Amino acid sequence: MVAYSLRLLALLLLLGAGEGRIRRIRFKGNHHFSNSRLSNILYTSRNELYSPPMVVADSAELVRFYRNQGFPRVEVEPRYLASRNKLIYHIKEGDRLKIKSIRIIGASASDENAILAKIPLKKKSPFTLFGQQETERIIKRYYKDRSYPYVVVNMDTTTQGTEIELTLSVVPGKRAWISSISFSGVAPSEVNPDFLLRTTRLKAGERYSAARLDRASRLLYSTSLFSRVRMNLLTVSSGREDSLDVVFQLTPTKTHAVLVGGGVQTAENEFIPDRLLLSLGWEHLNIFHRGVTLSSEVTLSPTFRGDYETGFEIRNRYPNILPWGLALALSPYWKHRLNRDTINIFTHTLGGEAGIEKDFSDKLRVGLSAQAKQVWQIPKNLPFDETGSTNFLRFSLIYDSRDDFFNPKSGVFFSPYADWAGRPFGGDNDFVRLNAEFRNYLALPFDAVLAWRLRGGLIAPHSGMRYEDISLFEKFTLGGSGTVRALSDRALGPDSILVNFRPNPPDPVTGEVDTTWFFDHYGTLLLLYSFELRTPYMFNNLIGFAFFMDVGMCARDGDNIRDEDRAWGPGAGIRINTPIGPVRIDYAKNALTPYSWEPREIGRIELGFLQAF
Repeated sequence: MVAYSLRLLALLLLLGAGEGRIRRIRFKGNHHFSNSRLSNILYTSRNELYSPPMVVADSAELVRFYRNQGFPRVEVEPRYLASRNKLIYHIKEGDRLKIKSIRIIGASASDENAILAKIPLKKKSPFTLFGQQETERIIKRYYKDRSYPYVVVNMDTTTQGTEIELTLSVVPGKRAWISSISFSGVAPSEVNPDFLLRTTRLKAGERYSAARLDRASRLLYSTSLFSRVRMNLLTVSSGREDSLDVVFQLTPTKTHAVLVGGGVQTAENEFIPDRLLLSLGWEHLNIFHRGVTLSSEVTLSPTFRGDYETGFEIRNRYPNILPWGLALALSPYWKHRLNRDTINIFTHTLGGEAGIEKDFSDKLRVGLSAQAKQVWQIPKNLPFDETGSTNFLRFSLIYDSRDDFFNPKSGVFFSPYADWAGRPFGGDNDFVRLNAEFRNYLALPFDAVLAWRLRGGLIAPHSGMRYEDISLFEKFTLGGSGTVRALSDRALGPDSILVNFRPNPPDPVTGEVDTTWFFDHYGTLLLLYSFELRTPYMFNNLIGFAFFMDVGMCARDGDNIRDEDRAWGPGAGIRINTPIGPVRIDYAKNALTPYSWEPREIGRIELGFLQAF
């Protein structure tokens, strides 16, 4: 027993000293692929015990990798230097096979030219396994999109030294038509079958097309009525191969919800929150069992001084109610603001929008709408009046390929719009307004994400109106949540309006009374750029971090840009992952003002719901 214990102790000491462990892994003779790429193929890693069977398996993986990349005569010889704890893979790559010619049999001349332009295998390109697989997939998809569901593709090769003569044989098979379209997993009493059929944009009797069927699946999923959409193709009961039954298997999801949001924010260079951000909403995605959406939202944003802003908005959308797959969208709203001090100033905004929309895919929506807005104040005839009406026509586009709404890691969001206000639609404002926002999300190593956003806007008067005559509530503004986070709300812009004032205590010597004035700022030229580096969620997928920079400008025009019309500020924040979206806590500092611990120069904190962009 003592002898066994001594042997076990000696073995533990030997392992602890690092004998038999692989300290370094090297490759020699690899000219086409880097060491890091080859290391990712291995099962063995540094600081593991040397295992001959594992090294043999790794050698086989390297051979398989090289052959898939067009090196049929590759040789791999591993060597382990025990004295140096070093593992070396000696690689003899050999010659790489390249394509000398490509010939397609069974395709028309026009189809052959189209296929050759699409496939990754080209003359003089390496003959790789990925290229072979993608070539076969692309050719099959090419014919399936042209009503040939049973297409067969064969690939033959003739090798002459290091060159490959490639022959692609295509057998299209029979063309097919759609005999019927049906839906399973959802009862007609839950979702009207006619609505589902109109959503797919398919018709019984049309030619089979894989592209159209894929688009139909995406359109069904984009209704947000289903958590899963699967499509099956069945031969009709007669057994004819040229007729197919299309069955969509649908998994319903919840169609109504209550939405609650909240947050706080501080003024610029203040750490103590001065404003609450509250919202309460309700939505239903399947009114009348036809995918009609109805949602409403109430917002309230009070300050601790007694001021507040509140609003109420209703959004109603009727999909596929008009010809050509057009949807009808309606959205009335009301906003109310109180500035409380020496006098109480009430500002009311009443408006609405009615328009048509068309979904060209699950990612692209185009709209045309008419909007009207009326703003008035109580008491009337103030010297700093903010009243008027605007009627305008808007053309808008939304393209959204983000992989996730709450925490996107890849994809693009693009949303431009153009407005024509005033004549011949009436109202107090005559202008053209252009605005566009582009967001991009890039996945980085270690599950980090780089998100960046660029927004630009321009307002130009027409029909004799001057810049200064355009109502301020139609102009751009920057500062606050979702824009330049280092600034207070509506802090940038050459045009300003007095929103509050407060007389200070009389001077004890002179008796003079000084007044503090509070302004909102606006402009007709806008530029905003932000980027944000987001870490993955850690600590049981709960906490994440963000580091960001916001740069903004709001001016009159390109020839009149003042220093005070620009601002930029770095910042950092915490993201708390919740089932209903991330909670965001951000700190940012205006870089154009000096940093110190003085209360007026310390920065700004903001707590909100969802990502800033």
